[in-house]
Amino acid sequence: MKKHFKDEKLQETLRIFIQDIRAIFGDKLTSVYIYGSSLHNDLSPGYGDLDFLVLLSENISMEEITRLNEQRVIYRNVLVDLYTDMLEGAFLPYKLIFGEQGRALWWGTRGERMWEKNQLDTFTMYSIKKQGLLIYGDLQEHIFPEITKEEIKGFLIEFSLCMKEHGKGGSLHSIDWLLLAAKFIGWLREEIIFSKSQAADWGLRHITSDWKEHLLKCKELRKEPMEADSQEYTEWLNKLDSVIIEASKDLDREIEEGANIL
Repeated sequence: MKKHFKDEKLQETLRIFIQDIRAIFGDKLTSVYIYGSSLHNDLSPGYGDLDFLVLLSENISMEEITRLNEQRVIYRNVLVDLYTDMLEGAFLPYKLIFGEQGRALWWGTRGERMWEKNQLDTFTMYSIKKQGLLIYGDLQEHIFPEITKEEIKGFLIEFSLCMKEHGKGGSLHSIDWLLLAAKFIGWLREEIIFSKSQAADWGLRHITSDWKEHLLKCKELRKEPMEADSQEYTEWLNKLDSVIIEASKDLDREIEEGANIL
């Protein structure tokens, strides 16, 4: 592996992951990137994910999909002392990044899905290009498309609409709406890709609307997800509907103002 992490559990998790997918893909495997919270010492076991992107020179085969999904069962049920159950990401052939159709595999929170086209969203692709860390294989920066600020603006408009339509309180992951709103507002103002905990800290310092006061609880609950069942946090989560709408309106204002994006 190209980098040594101070977190030994993370180091061993990624070593095993690379070892296993090399055995499955052979020469078809060209690169492995990680991105997101693991790069910021912000992993949250029991809540978050260990995000990865595996790049392949050819389409993934049905046999490889079967072997990968069998391996994921082991990761989730056997290697409980590591972060393998947090691994989430795409096994993606180049051709899908180029906009062509093919066969890829997504390991998601709710299970595994085959893709015929690249379904990584605009901000995720931008984050991988700008901040993704190569941990195995060759740099492939040339295959990642340039993503314009106008394209990110379009993604954020859609995200804000999604917040208004689907953003509800009442569950642990309701806090994602607020953390992501703070993350995207922070990017609009400073063009920095924050982790979710960093976004909460930034929002507490820089956002002026009342909803920002909820970011501290969001950060606390992300780190201690078992607390979601306590009376204090259950009552708080059940009251987040209007807070999420307020945050979406703040995001709308930032997009309209076009700070650092127009």
